[in-house]
Amino acid sequence: MKVKRFVAANMQLALKMVSAELGADAVIVSSRRTDEGMEVVASSEMLDTTDTNKQSELDRQLRLQRELEAAKQAARSSAALRQSQFDAVGAGTSEPGTESRIQNTPTSDISDARREVARMQAEKQQAEETYQTRLQEMQGELRELKDWLVSHQGSAWDTRRPLTWQQSQLWQRCQDIGLEPAWADRVVSMSDQSGDLEQAWKSALSVIQSDLPLLPQGVLEKGGVIALVGPTGAGKTTTLGKIAARFVQHNGPDSVAFVTLDNYRMAAHDQLQAFARILGVEMKVVLQNGDLAKTLTTLRNKKLVLIDSAGLASQDPHFSSQLSMLKQAGADVRKFLVLPLTSQARCLQENYEHFKPAGLNGCIFTKLDECFSLGAGLSVAALTRLPLALITDGPHIPDDLHYPDTGRLVNLAEQMARMARTRWQAAEAMNMATQQQSFQHGV
Repeated sequence: MKVKRFVAANMQLALKMVSAELGADAVIVSSRRTDEGMEVVASSEMLDTTDTNKQSELDRQLRLQRELEAAKQAARSSAALRQSQFDAVGAGTSEPGTESRIQNTPTSDISDARREVARMQAEKQQAEETYQTRLQEMQGELRELKDWLVSHQGSAWDTRRPLTWQQSQLWQRCQDIGLEPAWADRVVSMSDQSGDLEQAWKSALSVIQSDLPLLPQGVLEKGGVIALVGPTGAGKTTTLGKIAARFVQHNGPDSVAFVTLDNYRMAAHDQLQAFARILGVEMKVVLQNGDLAKTLTTLRNKKLVLIDSAGLASQDPHFSSQLSMLKQAGADVRKFLVLPLTSQARCLQENYEHFKPAGLNGCIFTKLDECFSLGAGLSVAALTRLPLALITDGPHIPDDLHYPDTGRLVNLAEQMARMARTRWQAAEAMNMATQQQSFQHGV
């Protein structure tokens, strides 16, 4: 709290002095007319009449200012008197008693006045420093109280572990990206929070990046037997066509063969047969309750065998038979779960649990070009430790097929979150503007 006394010829000038010295938010404590003019006492903050400590501080500062002004006036008067006496002597005036007044004037008056002024200024400076110190202590206590209140809210996923204010901000940003609460909690706890919020967020993004499991690049070039499983509409058959086309470009059509287990839907083979005809590769169909292992034996000479499966629900009676065929084919068959990034987080989780008994070796993300959030897909890979093998981002064969890069995925996830937040803010602004216009027109 800063309190000061102002004296001016009139109230208007006094208020201008208050505004220039203490700012536009200054509070007028008191005002009165004196012999000197209009006296105004102003404070830099509102004074609560019930706060005796502030009132005492106000009275003390006013007393110091009045004493300081009195001392300054005394010093000026003494200095003016001595100066006039010296001027009179220097001019050779013979005013009676002049020399005697000079001799009788105490030589220590000015020095005493100056010492008094210095003492009062030092006391006021000390009071100001004490106030600033107490203010900083109070601000620190308020920050600690804020952190305490936030920390005792805990994590939405694990309420037993409290979060600091900075951790809660990081956790919320993870939610904006779309991370599952369990993974967000792990990311926050593993991030470096020694710096400010932005530095901590960069650390959290690094944790997200390092926590994503990836298969070594080279799935396509390595060949072997690959089976794709996943829900209907995930893009399994199209992804098989992309993998086959890429392999045919480098190894020729005789190196690839298609095998389909989908005998449960009408025209289920049409798309795969079209790929086989265009690429010039062999295709075999395994009938219901057939022997997949025997079919694969006839294709030993192929460098790459791609198996297409039906996206059956777990309640479907044919699902268990299809699962049994994949298991009986042996450990040489690598099974990849195809996850469309356009699905909700809960759907992706259920798909993982649904096809987990097949013995999954990794996952493939599809429809990256159609999704608006990567958090759900990344969360499934991170929480299940199911390594990501491939990503598709369009209908073009084989161009829209890529090996994943964790850095690019994390950056893209953050960009999508920022774009979504911007869209919502713009929509909210438009909605508020529309409501205001409706109100103005009386609608």
